[in-house]
Formats: sequence, C-alpha cells, structure tokens
Amino acid sequence: MANEVQGCGDYAVATLHTNTKADNPVGLEGFWTMTCRDANGNVKWEEGFENQVVQVGKILMMNTTLYTASGYTLVGPYLGLIATSTGYSPTDTMSSHSDWTEFTNYTVGGSAVRGTAVFATATGNNVTTSGSNIVTSSATAITYTITGSGGTITGCFLVTGTGASSTQSSTTGTLWSAGGFAVAKTTTAGDTVAVTYSTTATS
Repeated sequence: MANEVQGCGDYAVATLHTNTKADNPVGLEGFWTMTCRDANGNVKWEEGFENQVVQVGKILMMNTTLYTASGYTLVGPYLGLIATSTGYSPTDTMSSHSDWTEFTNYTVGGSAVRGTAVFATATGNNVTTSGSNIVTSSATAITYTITGSGGTITGCFLVTGTGASSTQSSTTGTLWSAGGFAVAKTTTAGDTVAVTYSTTATS
C-alpha cells in the first residue's frame, strides 16, 4: 500500500514603505591648543591638534547623560601630558594604553599634579533647518611649569569618571580622550606650557 504524505504551510512577505528621514549621526571629537614659552616668556612653539574621544569615554558620556541610575558625580576632569607615543587607539583606557606614556616633569600651581580642566557651559550654533548642528564646550587654559630635566612632549590626555585622580602616573578613572602632535616637542626646565582643550559634538 502506498503511503500518502501531505504538507502544508504559509509564507508571507510584508513590505512597508514610509516617509524616510536621513540619518543624523553624531561625531564627537576634541581639540587641543598648546603654547610653550621659555623662562623669559618668549614663545618657543605652538601646536594645535585634533584627537578622538575613546570608546570608554563615549560609554561614560552616554551612561551619565542617558542612564538615570548611574548616580554620576563629576570627578576632575584632569588633563595630563604625554611623553612618548607610538599611536593612539580607540580602545585605550587609563589602565591599558601600551601605545603611550605619561610625561611628569612639571608642576601646576606649584604642585606636581595634573591640571584640572574647568569647562564653560556648552553652547550650540542653533542650526535648525540645514547644515551641521555644532555644540562646543571649552576649558580654561591650564599652565604647566616644566621641571627637572624637562623632556619631550608628544601630546595630551583627559581623564575623568569614578576614581580619576590628579596624581601623576595614576592609572585610575576613565580615559576621555588622548592625542598627539605630528612632531614631538622639546621642553627644558623653566618653560611653561599653556594647554587649552575643547570638545565638539557635530550632527
């Protein structure tokens, strides 16, 4: 006797067309401005450069502005100088950044500590219909007085978040950003280096 096999099933495809809106991606970056003067106040060099906000910095930003249970309290932010660098990775953290080392031959306000970055209230360009919407926040300049044998400076970094410390060489806290010059700069004892940091969100 022959077996009879029967199958049944449904298959459907649904397509929805709606009015679409272009994506509105947000770019986040920082910009450093540095001026080095000798002991007599003469300008030795000036430099400005962009840097990326690293992954852990972006996570901190979202958690503190969007995650209501974070209970975040601002720490710092502290601005440090970089001595040697082979590059900067978006996955760098304060406890793990094998591509750069901290420069520590300096004082701020007479103490051997990282400078505290004091930011002004963020402002926007109020673009509502076309073009880029830009929001910027800038910190007041911090002056670093070079001590000891001086040395080479290749860039800067900013650290904040729980555990962040003004103590030089501390690896605690959350790295916000790091970046460097195209060409390393030389300093000697008695030089002063004024550093200004601003961060911009563009959409």
